Amino acid sequence: MSVGGAGIPRLQELTYIESAALAVARGETFERIRLAILDRAEALARSTDHDGSFDSAKWHRRRIDSTTYVHNTVDVLKELMRLGWVERHVLPSTPRSAYAHADVTYEVTPSGLAWTDLIQRNRLDGYNALVGALLRAHPQFDGYLRLVGARPDSTTDHLTVPLLRNDGSSAGDYERYLTAFVAHVTDACRAGDLGWTAPPKVIEESLRDYVTRAVHRADARARQRPTDNTSPADPPVTRKRFMLLCEEAAVRLAFTSAGCTMDYISHELLRRWTRFLGLANFSYYAPGPSALRLWGTGRVVGTGEQVDFHRSVGPDVRLSVLQTLPQIWSTPDGHLDDASYHPVWRIRAAVCWKLRISDEEFDAAIGAAYRGELPDLEFRVHLDEATQLRTPGSVRPLVLGQGSGRNRVFHVMTLFRPRRSEEVPVG
Repeated sequence: MSVGGAGIPRLQELTYIESAALAVARGETFERIRLAILDRAEALARSTDHDGSFDSAKWHRRRIDSTTYVHNTVDVLKELMRLGWVERHVLPSTPRSAYAHADVTYEVTPSGLAWTDLIQRNRLDGYNALVGALLRAHPQFDGYLRLVGARPDSTTDHLTVPLLRNDGSSAGDYERYLTAFVAHVTDACRAGDLGWTAPPKVIEESLRDYVTRAVHRADARARQRPTDNTSPADPPVTRKRFMLLCEEAAVRLAFTSAGCTMDYISHELLRRWTRFLGLANFSYYAPGPSALRLWGTGRVVGTGEQVDFHRSVGPDVRLSVLQTLPQIWSTPDGHLDDASYHPVWRIRAAVCWKLRISDEEFDAAIGAAYRGELPDLEFRVHLDEATQLRTPGSVRPLVLGQGSGRNRVFHVMTLFRPRRSEEVPVG
């Protein structure tokens, strides 16, 4: 299998690089590296299980099936070879051929050994060094950071992709939806402040061509599948899938028009990586017209081994979160006498978009206010574990550690002014 190319590797988690590099440095075999990556994936799934849905049996089945996580293992080893941290070596071409490579070991390079030593001493320094290496290896990574406002040559602090959630068309009226979507994107682009621009003709041709070709491919696959003539066949493209195809087309158009051609999956991976690295954030739910908004939460200067970071973190940023809360609350003038609760993820999206900061800084600020660590605040934050609305898949609940060592998961919040005789709670 080739280890060339500069495309974005299909790694859902950057921490897989850490797990694999450490395993290679220890002299582990391909099979043991696969298990190390699977262990990391299982730990991440367990740590984000807030509703009791974690299934240990499922992970056990994956562990004993030597064909699972082979693609992940191959992709991360290819990336380590591309970065120059592992010597190049033949890798499995398919999961079924992995058995022939189960006992193969790989050789770490001096630069790879230096990185594994660094990340064991200081994870932040290790991942900062990884950013420098990724910038050098992947022009799209550099381009993504530039477009969202995280590089010295950035000309804007965000990239916005207009979306259309509901145009009132019927379930099967896809042509009407696509026409409305094209008009919506064209109008938004004409209004400006998206971080990119394109002529109306280019917008229409690009969106229609992408969606039409995707639908034709789905139709062709559906015709090749055996059908049961006794029951009606499901449509090859559901309405939800059709709307996602429109989003994919708009994302590709936005990045291409801004000067960094990128497919939808690469953009998804990069927005996930940069959020983990504290360099950028994104939301579908910031106030304003429906859109996917991506913005930088820091600045990266340099590349390779010469990189410098300026992240928007710390006490001053968290204080600005609390100062901003009344401004975006439910009443137009920011009064705190409206006791209604709102989903934490909606308030978080509004504040983080306004301040161009990460979700983690918002959560840290709310946690400090909730615990009573800021007695000079003119309002109190009340959190509740009740669910008000379905939490979208692209966001997460607010998780705060308790003194007992366990976590509490909060879904809704409200603000109110305490009475003069009321003491601020400390727990």
